[in-house]
This record gives sequence, C-alpha cells and structure tokens, in this order.
Amino acid sequence: MKHAGRRLLFATEVVVLAIMGARATAGEGRIDVGDEVVLMSDDRPGKAKRGRPAVAFGKGAFLVAWQEGWHGDGGNSRICAVRVGLDGKATDAKGIEIAPCKTGVQENPRVAFFGDAFLVVWQDMRNEKDCDILGARVSPDGKVLDAQPIAIAAGPRTQAVADVAADNEGFLVVWHGFQGEESAAKVFARRVGPDGAAGEPVVVTQGATPLIAWNGRDHLLVCVDVSRGGARASQHLKMQRMDEAGKILSSERKAAHIRPYYTSVCGVPGKGWVLVSARTVPDFWGWSGPAAQIGYSITPEGMLAGDSPSDRYYDPEREPKVVAPANWLDTSLGKKRVPTPFSRIGKTIWPYGGSALSADGPYCVAVWQRYHTGGATGAELVNGDIMARRVDGWKPLDKDGVAVAASAAEELNPALAGNGAGKLLCAYEKIDTGRTQIAARTLQIQ
Repeated sequence: MKHAGRRLLFATEVVVLAIMGARATAGEGRIDVGDEVVLMSDDRPGKAKRGRPAVAFGKGAFLVAWQEGWHGDGGNSRICAVRVGLDGKATDAKGIEIAPCKTGVQENPRVAFFGDAFLVVWQDMRNEKDCDILGARVSPDGKVLDAQPIAIAAGPRTQAVADVAADNEGFLVVWHGFQGEESAAKVFARRVGPDGAAGEPVVVTQGATPLIAWNGRDHLLVCVDVSRGGARASQHLKMQRMDEAGKILSSERKAAHIRPYYTSVCGVPGKGWVLVSARTVPDFWGWSGPAAQIGYSITPEGMLAGDSPSDRYYDPEREPKVVAPANWLDTSLGKKRVPTPFSRIGKTIWPYGGSALSADGPYCVAVWQRYHTGGATGAELVNGDIMARRVDGWKPLDKDGVAVAASAAEELNPALAGNGAGKLLCAYEKIDTGRTQIAARTLQIQ
C-alpha cells in the first residue's frame, strides 16, 4: 500500500504537470510535447544499461547517440545511435554501433552535424591504459563513414570529456587532458573537416570539462577554472571566444558566481549565447541556500549580460518576502516543505542535475532535470523529471515550465536539438524497475 500510495501521488503530479504544460504560455507561442518513444529494445547488447544521450539534427532527421552497456570496472560499453524522424519515430530498429571493438569502455558521446554528415565523438579506453578521444562520421542515411575511428586525441596520458560543435567550415572538438608530468588539466581544441581529416591540436587554456557552442560567428568555450587548485577549483567557470580554427579571440572571462554544476550552453545567432547551470549541489541543511536551475545570457563579446539578475545567497525562511531572481528557470522556493529531521529548508521539488539547450528562432529552448524529495527519510532525491522552457536571453518564458517527462519512473540527463523551424527532440534516460532505457519526445514550438 505504501508503494501504491507513492504511485498514486506521482500519477496525480503527472496530470497536474501535463495540464500546466498545456496551458503554459508567455510571449508568443508555446511548447507542445509529443508522445514518448523508447529508442532501443531490451534485447540489445547493453541489456537495458544505457546512459548519457546526445542528439543533433541534420538533413531532416535527428541522430541520438548514447553509451550502451556497463561502463564501470570490467565494463564493455559501446557507443550506439539511432536516427529519429521529425515525427518522433526511430528509423533504426537494431541501432547503429558507431565503432565496434573487442576491449575497453566507450562513453560520454557528443554529436554535431555539418554538410552531409554527423560527427560523433566520445572517450575511449580500448588501449586499456588511458583514455583517448575518438570520433566517427555518420551519414544522414545511418551509415558509419569511417571504418576506423578518427584519432582526435590519442597521445599519452588521459584525454577525456569531449564536446563538439559545427560551424561554417566543419567541426571543432574540445576536451581536457594532461601534458608531461603536469597535474592540472588543460583544455585542447582540434578541427575535424567534413572529410574526417583532423587538424593540429591547440592548447586553449588551463581548465576542465569544456563545453563549446557556435553562434554563427564565433565559438564560446566554457570550462571549469582549475587555476586556483584545491577545493576552490571546482567552484568557478570561465569563458573565452574562439574562431573556427580554435584561435582565441578574447581574454578569459571568469564567472565566479556561476556554479559549474551540470552546465550547458548554446549559441543563438546574432545574440551571443545562453548558459544554464544548477545553483548548488543537494544540501538539506540549508548552508547553500535554495536549489535552482538558472539561465544566463552571454553577449556576442563573450561577457555576461550586464542586466542579468544576481545569484546571491539568501535564506527564504529569514527573508520570506524575497522572491527568486527573474533568471531562475526552476526553483524550490515557495514549494511545500518536507517534514524531516535532517533538513531545515527541504522542499518537495529539488531542481538539480543535467540540462540541455538548443536555439530555435528568436528564442532558446532549455530542458533540465529536477527531483522530488522523499524516500525513507524524506530527505532523499527521488523521481527525477524533465522540464522545459523557452528562454529569451536570460529571461525564461512559459511560466512554471512545461513537463516533458514526468512519470513515476526516473527521467534524467536530457539532451536536446532542434531543426531551426520549431521542432526539437529531447532525448533522456528513463529508469524503471532496474532498467535504463533511452527515450525521446518531440517538442513543437507553436
């Protein structure tokens, strides 16, 4: 009965969120969410152990890539993909294995489209010594174009956490790695042409977990600032503009008040970039203030927009009249409290985890993950959902957001891409009864 009560509660929440999403409008237009499609059946090699989806759009279809199978110690995960049409239906029933091999783990895929091919990049441990960055092109009809993966970063020591963006000439891939005996990570960049030929690697800056986004004129590199070292190294972001060749166009812009938790970024042609980040790690003791997913606007010069609201700490119990800043896409403020001895400011909603962005027309669409609090103690993060809003600069539209995936299962780690004409695909992990599948829904901007 206890579990039946939880399922009834979640089912009620789904109905409420669905109604909220259908009516959520702001400015011109709204977001309509399509039916869910599971992209791969359980008889695949991964046996329902899947994760980290990535998606891009090109030539009338989306390509969704993910890691298939166990990727921990002794694992043998592989990068797989399917194409999904604008109608939201998968066209590769058996999936596409991007780079078959017999040993090692492949994980963390990213994907972009240019010209006549998608480029999928990932981190690979087939040499069983350290991690390399490899890539492969996939045609719009689902054919892998490279018999052997493109060695983007395969030198000594570890190269990991790649990202890729398409621009006017091809692709720019970034990752972090180490040189010589150095203990601090550096960010590298390398061109990959439409024919798969790789240029010379370039050292960009000292940093980790880089992201790259193209706005039609320049790339914006966003990474974690590791120059301070120690515990503070994971507390700040920095940004730089680059051209198609990876040449630095601006000095580093440090954004000390943006926490680098599950950050995502995308370019908006003619307007610069939009960045979304979770405000704080889960904290049920109230030391870090309320949870939130926050949107930021980056100017074409690579600077935070001057009119962006503050991200200062405040305590909603001590300052009950304070409202969330206008650029907070999703916050726990004002939600019903969870009675628990472990938490002073625990809420029923905890916006935390992965996010993704895609430009579409004058707006950018953001999707993000949030949890409910509950479980045996009342202080556990349970039942992750995926939400969406349109964003105009740092200003979120669609009041309260639109529920993309909000069932009794866990929906986590969203990925998003659009066709530039109002149709987007959101892919995500769906965890139910011990199985992790990759699911997707279309989003239509009306």
